[in-house]
Amino acid sequence: MSTYDFIVIGSGSAGSVMARRLAENTGANVLVLEAGGAEIPANAVNPSMWFTLLGSDIDWGYSTIPQPGLNGRSTYEPRGKVVGGSSQLYLMMHIRGHAEDFNNWAYNGCPGWGFEDVLPYFKMAENQEDKTSDLAGQGGQVSVINAGKHDYHPLSPVFIEACLELGYPYTEDFNGPQMEGAGWHHIDVKPEADGTYTRSSAAVAYLPEYEWDNLHFEFNAQVTRLLFDGRRQRVIGVEYMQEDQVKRAYADLETVICAGALESPHVLLNSGIGPAAQLREFGKPVIVDLPGVGENFHNHVLTGLIAETKDPVTPGKLNTSEAALFCKSDPSYTVPDLQFNFVHLPFDIIIGQDNPNSVSLIPGLQRPLSRGWVRLGSSDPLQKPLLNPNYLAVDHDVERMIRMVEIGREIFASKAFSKVLSGRELLPGPEYQTDDDLLRFVRERCDSYHHQVGSCKMGQDEMAVVDPQLRVHGIDGLRVADASVMPTIVTGNIHTAILMIAEKGADMIKKAHGL
Repeated sequence: MSTYDFIVIGSGSAGSVMARRLAENTGANVLVLEAGGAEIPANAVNPSMWFTLLGSDIDWGYSTIPQPGLNGRSTYEPRGKVVGGSSQLYLMMHIRGHAEDFNNWAYNGCPGWGFEDVLPYFKMAENQEDKTSDLAGQGGQVSVINAGKHDYHPLSPVFIEACLELGYPYTEDFNGPQMEGAGWHHIDVKPEADGTYTRSSAAVAYLPEYEWDNLHFEFNAQVTRLLFDGRRQRVIGVEYMQEDQVKRAYADLETVICAGALESPHVLLNSGIGPAAQLREFGKPVIVDLPGVGENFHNHVLTGLIAETKDPVTPGKLNTSEAALFCKSDPSYTVPDLQFNFVHLPFDIIIGQDNPNSVSLIPGLQRPLSRGWVRLGSSDPLQKPLLNPNYLAVDHDVERMIRMVEIGREIFASKAFSKVLSGRELLPGPEYQTDDDLLRFVRERCDSYHHQVGSCKMGQDEMAVVDPQLRVHGIDGLRVADASVMPTIVTGNIHTAILMIAEKGADMIKKAHGL
């Protein structure tokens, strides 16, 4: 029997942060359980090769149940299964979210999570090379560079020029005072002395050494359930499977679940924490009847446009998406709800095989209204959960996706792009012109943005899973700290906000135990 002060479930974006912060300078004994392995493949280190990781050995390879809003299609939902988790798979955009995202969290039942409250934790994580404003963090763990100040692709400034031509403002830093507009991404990438670039994943940034005296890892260790005291009121440890053996570990102080929006609710459900009827259906003991576990599941949703170039497209050195536009579908909105990422390659593999000389716009809906769920699909805890993000279930989501296709076409039709594009649209293609055509295209081609959140939402209402201290309602000694606790998804890519949640969560835990 092994006993520790803390057990951290998962070593992904949140778990890497949590593990380091609980272990460093505290004297606490910390165990990290990672379902994947310790070896980071070379194509994960190279920022320009991120797309080769999807469907690889370090990807859980989830998929959803058929989605009515997508004409019955299932979507692929990648998640990292390796030290560093999905921080080894993502596109490396460093975007915190809009300040109002966090102010809305605070207003809607999560005091202490307004923008001014979370800003210090964003800054704690960041080592931004260019201090664009007082909001930028420097001296933190994650290497953050401005793509516009490095070896950016020659077509990226064309995209920015096109957006400015259409009247959108220039934005110096999407994490600065003004998010709306077009500009260069800040990206989680580290320049090396030999002129190359490497991914600044959570594992690289926070866990440069896997084994400290008080920080211990078990790899290929998949958690099957939590362990409780005799009264079932407190979590005292974890049961996990490793090399076909059932093992147990115990925590004297707390267990922290950092397994992400798919696996964190799965761990709770397999442990008897969740909607009572669902637990009974799969033969699980009802430890706490918590109806919100697995509910409120949502995601940014995207589609894409692809246009042929006049000349061959050269390979890039950074993350393939160096510039973006944030804008509003309705001028009356206070916060941008649309994001356009420019990608200097065809994002669709099938189209790209026959048309390698092409570029893409990837529009993503930032404030979706549609909500779905994560639920048990089997009594076997090693089987994957059922996923239903319920994409495009709300008409307003559909309307805004159509509007994004229209805006994307306007960008590609600009004078700036006329210099480099042949005039041939590969996606959607000339056959999609009318409103009905675009509706059909959106249903046929919309997909996951890989930004899964919300399935263990934070709050104080009857559907909340954790309180504003990230403690699971009704159970002592247990917290969740990852994307699953977001009540609503943030604007832009979610990785940076996950780091913040873990930084703030670790600080709460240390203060609670006088560390």
